[in-house]
Amino acid sequence: MQDLISVIVPVYKVEKYLKRCVDSILAQTYPCLEVILVDDGSPDGCPAICDEYAREDRRVRVIHKENGGLSDARNAGIDAAKGNLLGFVDSDDYVHPRFYELLLQVLKEEGADIAGCDVKKVCETEKIKETEKQPVQRVVYSGREATANLYDAHMYLKSVVAWNKLYKKELFEEIRFPKGKLHEDEFTSYKLLYQSESVVYIDRAYYFYFQREDGIMGKEQRKISPAVLEAYEGMETFFFERGEKDLLQMMMYRYLSMVRRYASDAVKSGDEEEIRQGRYYEKKFRKDYRKYIWKIKKPKRKFRLWMYYHFKICV
Repeated sequence: MQDLISVIVPVYKVEKYLKRCVDSILAQTYPCLEVILVDDGSPDGCPAICDEYAREDRRVRVIHKENGGLSDARNAGIDAAKGNLLGFVDSDDYVHPRFYELLLQVLKEEGADIAGCDVKKVCETEKIKETEKQPVQRVVYSGREATANLYDAHMYLKSVVAWNKLYKKELFEEIRFPKGKLHEDEFTSYKLLYQSESVVYIDRAYYFYFQREDGIMGKEQRKISPAVLEAYEGMETFFFERGEKDLLQMMMYRYLSMVRRYASDAVKSGDEEEIRQGRYYEKKFRKDYRKYIWKIKKPKRKFRLWMYYHFKICV
C-alpha cells in the first residue's frame, strides 16, 4: 500500500497565484496524495477557485473557515489530514513535479522522520530553468544536528521553514503552529527537528518560493521582528529544560545578536513607537548579555557580543 501524502495549502487573498500553486501540486509524479485547501475566510475569488478544484479532482478537499491566520489554517489542515505523511505549500508558491516523489524516496531509504530540499526564490516574471544533477546528493543529520542548523546562517532558511519538507504525521501528535503569531515556523520548527530521529536533505531546489515585497519573508530579511525574538525566548526554555547546553549556546548567540540588531534598526527608523521598543530591547540585551555571555564558548562570538555590550545604541 502506498503512503498517502496530505498536502496542506492555507488560502487567503492569493487569487492571482492560487491556480499556479495547486496545479503544481496536482502535477506531481507521485500520485498518492490529497490536497487540502484551507480557505481561511478569503474575501476574494479564492473560495470559488478551491471549490472548482474539488469538483474536478477527487484528490482535492476544501475546508472553509473563518479567518484565523496562517497557523490556524495549517492546524485545521493537520486535523483533517488522512495521510501518514504531511507537506505544507504556501498558496503563492509552487513546487517541482518531482518534489514529493524525491522527498518520499530519500525519507524511506534513510529511515528519516523529515525530508527536505533546497529553496529557490523567484520573482513574478522569472522562469524556472530545469537543472537536473545526477545523481541526487543527500545529507543526513540527527535530529539534534538538524536543530543546530537553525543557528547556521547558510542552513537557516531551508531548516526553519515548514514548506520545503515532507514530515511523518506522527511528529505533530503534540505540536501545532501557534495561532495569532507571525513567523510561526520559528515557534515550531525547532521542536519538530529536535524530536526527529533523523532528517535528510537533498541538493535539489524543488520548492519555488515566490518572494513578494509585501510578504513576511520578504520583509524579515531587512528587519528583525519582535515575534522572532519571542520565539527565541521559547527556545531558551525548551533547551534549558532538556539540558542542551550546546544548542542553548548557539541559540543564545543568535538571539543576542538579533536583539541588538532590532534595537539598532528601531532607533534608526525615526518612528516613536519603534524607538520605544528599541530602548526596551537595548535594556533587554544588556540584561541577557550579563546572564548568558559565560555560555558563549567561541572567542570571536564572545568578543562581538562584548563590543555590542560596551557600545550603547539607546539612551
